[in-house]
Amino acid sequence: MIHATNAWNPTGRNLQPVPGTRLFYAHAEALNGPRTFVLLGSQQHLTFVADLEGHMDPASLRSLLIERFGLYPHLVDLAPAPGLPRVLEAGHVHHVRP
Repeated sequence: MIHATNAWNPTGRNLQPVPGTRLFYAHAEALNGPRTFVLLGSQQHLTFVADLEGHMDPASLRSLLIERFGLYPHLVDLAPAPGLPRVLEAGHVHHVRP
């Protein structure tokens, strides 16, 4: 979990992890109804990637962000498939040969 007080967390809410990914989410009640905020990153750096209508099932967030919003699987997954680039903690992409 990334706490609401984390300086990189712009939501002011505790963010829950999506297992197996670098995604974090929070369910919120807004003036226009329930929302799901989704961020990509780590405790040290977060990027806002989606504001979804409704309280989305966390298990569906990975596929939804890849299919609807065009995020690359190797950026979303903690352990990308063999042969795909990997994101290092410093934010550099490292290509791993199978």
